[in-house]
Amino acid sequence: MKTTPLLLFIPLLMTSGALAAGQNDFNVQTASSRMVKHEDGSRSYFEKTGDGKGMKKTTYNIRNVLVSVTLYKRGPFGELRSCLIFDGQKNELFFVRYGYDGNANLREEQMFDSRTKELVRRFLYTYDAMGNRSKPVCITLVKSTKDIETHAVPTAPEKDPFADDFKKKNK
Repeated sequence: MKTTPLLLFIPLLMTSGALAAGQNDFNVQTASSRMVKHEDGSRSYFEKTGDGKGMKKTTYNIRNVLVSVTLYKRGPFGELRSCLIFDGQKNELFFVRYGYDGNANLREEQMFDSRTKELVRRFLYTYDAMGNRSKPVCITLVKSTKDIETHAVPTAPEKDPFADDFKKKNK
């Protein structure tokens, strides 16, 4: 099949526009994918899984090297329930589970080492009177390692790129 130069140019334009976005702006939006560029120049791609019960986040550094892959599972109302974190070589590093309160607010992330099954880190959240989630309190429970420090940030996205899809579905 012959590809015309115009067909190659359009995705390039879409990508260049997306890379100019702010940290929390999702771009290259299709029904099943989103992309965000972070302040440090790295970028993450979010994709829905085929069955709609999960999400995949693929993160690349500024040199376009794969840094991590995170596979999320959702609960019956679209909430993130757990995830698996893999490094750039696709070695499984961590299993994370999420805990919610009665108002469906994320209250805790528990990160377990996939090899030892040991709880290594917790992120705890509070909410203000307006319902805004706080920055997490991080508790590291084991001696720090390179893998733990590389994944020293919460795994739950500040904004779920597909949350609106579930709000519409559950109304």
